[in-house]
Amino acid sequence: MTCVVYRSRREKKPSIICSLVLSARNTSSFTCDRFADLDLEEFEVQPARYKPDRLEVLSKTTGFTKKEIQFVYRAFKQECPTGMISEETFKSIYAKFFPLGDSSQYAHYVFSTLDREKCGTITFGDFMLGLSVLVKGSLQERLRWAFSLYDVNNDGCITREEMTTVITAIYDLMGASHTEPGVLPDEASKDHVERIFQKLDLNNDGVITVDEFIDYCSMNEDIRSSFAVFDDLW
Repeated sequence: MTCVVYRSRREKKPSIICSLVLSARNTSSFTCDRFADLDLEEFEVQPARYKPDRLEVLSKTTGFTKKEIQFVYRAFKQECPTGMISEETFKSIYAKFFPLGDSSQYAHYVFSTLDREKCGTITFGDFMLGLSVLVKGSLQERLRWAFSLYDVNNDGCITREEMTTVITAIYDLMGASHTEPGVLPDEASKDHVERIFQKLDLNNDGVITVDEFIDYCSMNEDIRSSFAVFDDLW
């Protein structure tokens, strides 16, 4: 089911959501030797406008160790000194990791999924919670995150229109080389969505519910294997 776990027809690649995690790690300038530079006091420094939850609280809610959180926080601060990231900045970061296509619309949908309070910014806490689901979460938790990405208006179901907009954004992000010769991205997206609805919308009511989404993906071995890439990312 390539709408959830995108793979090129020409080469095997991690899913598009995996690309989110990888880009988040790269964006934060992760290097293993920086562990030695972190200390507890550094984490307690208050940014200009946002102070994250205490280390113990974040560790409990995300499943990351205190050292891992300190590590990510130091890197996050370098990119976002205020402790928050705007959608415009998020899009510019995404563009660096997907230079062959237009990543702006897909970055918008990912940003909206991470922006839990819908306030127009992502805090370090938002970032860690999203990263926790993708890296530490169960298959069902990861699938719920993926579902929320496609459920653009957050009403608990995915329409053809919603899925088409997100799939089109994925094709735009990956660039023209990921569509068949002579096939426009819009046409490829619509065909892609119809195939997905034939498999998931079993009662033909025109929408995909979270249960339909999770039930199908959980039973599909290709999707299960694709999501398993997260188990080795951290």
